[in-house]
Amino acid sequence: MNKKVGYMLLTVSAVSLLFLAALTGCASKPESVPQPPVEIPAEPEPEVFTEEGFIVRLQRALRESTVEDALALYDELPEEYADDFDLLYLKATLLFSIADYEGAAAQADELEEIDPVNTDLMMLRMMLAKASGNAADKQKVLQDLLKVDPTNTDANTELGDEWMLKRNFKKANQYYIKALAGDANNVDALLGYGQSCYYLGELQKAQDTFEKLTSVDPTNAFAWSFLAKLDCEYEDYASAIKNIRHALDLEPEFYDYWVDYGLYLNHRNLNQEAIDAWTRAIELRPDYFLAYVYRGGIYDSLNRLEDALNDFVTVTKLNKEYYYADESIAVLLWGLQDYTRSRAWFEKTLELYPSSKSYYMMIALTYFMEGTKEAKKQGRDYLNKVVMKKYSKDSAEYAVARLFYDNLQPAQVDTKVKAITNANERGRWLFYLGMYFHINGNDEMAYKYYSEVDNIQSAQFFEFRLNEWAMKGINVK
Repeated sequence: MNKKVGYMLLTVSAVSLLFLAALTGCASKPESVPQPPVEIPAEPEPEVFTEEGFIVRLQRALRESTVEDALALYDELPEEYADDFDLLYLKATLLFSIADYEGAAAQADELEEIDPVNTDLMMLRMMLAKASGNAADKQKVLQDLLKVDPTNTDANTELGDEWMLKRNFKKANQYYIKALAGDANNVDALLGYGQSCYYLGELQKAQDTFEKLTSVDPTNAFAWSFLAKLDCEYEDYASAIKNIRHALDLEPEFYDYWVDYGLYLNHRNLNQEAIDAWTRAIELRPDYFLAYVYRGGIYDSLNRLEDALNDFVTVTKLNKEYYYADESIAVLLWGLQDYTRSRAWFEKTLELYPSSKSYYMMIALTYFMEGTKEAKKQGRDYLNKVVMKKYSKDSAEYAVARLFYDNLQPAQVDTKVKAITNANERGRWLFYLGMYFHINGNDEMAYKYYSEVDNIQSAQFFEFRLNEWAMKGINVK
């Protein structure tokens, strides 16, 4: 090396050492600074693999990353753990969770060689059969499992759920009882048992079960909602509102709870609150018809006919087979005195429900209510060519239709109608008698019949709504 260069390097090194020494308070004799011995770090002890530690790593991966990352940890599984049943079972369930049913089934095959009668493995095979739509395999696995473990909670609950879907509540109830014999606090079994008791009319058992469920799992919104249904059965609507509110606090975006909430509010005549609840349900599921039906009904009861009309028109678009919506539109248009459109909707409703006797009469009456000479003639023609041909000639219905047609023997028609034993049917045809006298200018007699209809308790016929309007003079001139 060139001496000059070597000297310069030496000088620079010395200066650097002096500078470092000065910083540490030892600038006077840098060459005498003691140098600590260099310790070579020992190689870290290899981490001992444990099943518990591996499961912790799986949990961390599932919490912080993805199922796929958790599955990747199995690549590091030591050879001596290659046949560990618990770890391989976890792998199979992870594969199932990401819908890798082929991989899960292959893993299940390996597990079966280790422990062919393991009940957890059998349940996994059942779930695989269910996911693939193989009902026969599913049933076989369930029956095999129950031979090994007759009170297996998961298997009995699954069978109970199957019978619930078939609406065989008694059979379902029996399986849920077996499921609870295996685990008295199992949430799914308690839910199924409580529901089956409810549908079997065993309300006290249902009450006890759902109260227990809310004790076992206070965050179970479904249990609170069923307690509300049971309150409704006992007409305790204040408690029903409290319990359904509890369910909504837990699951505020659940459509059915808002629908039920509206019903309970409606029972307490909290009309605007009920409308608000059903409006919220509609916001959550604008493409489902039920909340529109209820809201339309309350709008009707409040005489907000246009609002009710809009809701029922929406229902006809969402559920074309729900003919009550078409009927409601026809009735509302009658209330709005739009008889031509009312007739069109009654005709549409008749297509959906052709066995109805009263739609024929309503179509005829819309002609008479239009009031023109030509419309009345059309009404009589419709009675003669259509309506009277639909009724038996010895029936009260035929007698009423014939009365509108030829104005003969109203007293005899009165006797026939009042001989009808079914209160709702009698009320229906009494209304038509009232309409006959109204159309023919005898409002005093009309009101007499309307009053008789109004006295019917728990009326279940749409003409009752028309009768209310008639009594208030809406359609009485």
